[in-house]
Amino acid sequence: MSDNLENSSNMGERSKTELFVKLLTSNHHRIYAFILFMVPNDSDADDLMQETSSILWEKFAQFVPGTDFAAWAMTIAKYRVLNSRKKKKLTVPLSNDVIDLLAGESEKVLDESNERFAALRKCLAKLDKREMLFVKMRYKDGFSARIIGQRIGASAKVVYRSESKIIGLLARCIHRKLAMEGAR
Repeated sequence: MSDNLENSSNMGERSKTELFVKLLTSNHHRIYAFILFMVPNDSDADDLMQETSSILWEKFAQFVPGTDFAAWAMTIAKYRVLNSRKKKKLTVPLSNDVIDLLAGESEKVLDESNERFAALRKCLAKLDKREMLFVKMRYKDGFSARIIGQRIGASAKVVYRSESKIIGLLARCIHRKLAMEGAR
């Protein structure tokens, strides 16, 4: 994300804070996914994201507005991951070269994921009201097939068939959207 704002050292404290919050909030998912790609579990990723956020704030005066905040933040995150790996002496040590390779690959994966999420959003918008209610209950609310069945007055078997049908519709829609965008 790039913002054409004046140098952060010339900003007032309030506008500096607002800019930082805006940039971190809009890039949080991408930074977190980048960290999660390189660590063994969610708990470590949560801790590293928190540490990274603190360091980003401490070093924010060094950030050059108009450049890519996410890239800058992920560079800092990468060094947090490396430091964490040294301290914990993980049982499956990876060389710094492998970490660099993973970091580069995670960028590609994240870009592909963003394209897939955009396609998924468009495809979800095409579902009818009943299908959207089902998706919400199953994936947002986390209800089991049995509970959904009780709520809509159907058997778990019917719920599983509906789920399979909706997933198939979404998968085909996403595939078509990505193919169309790739053809551009």
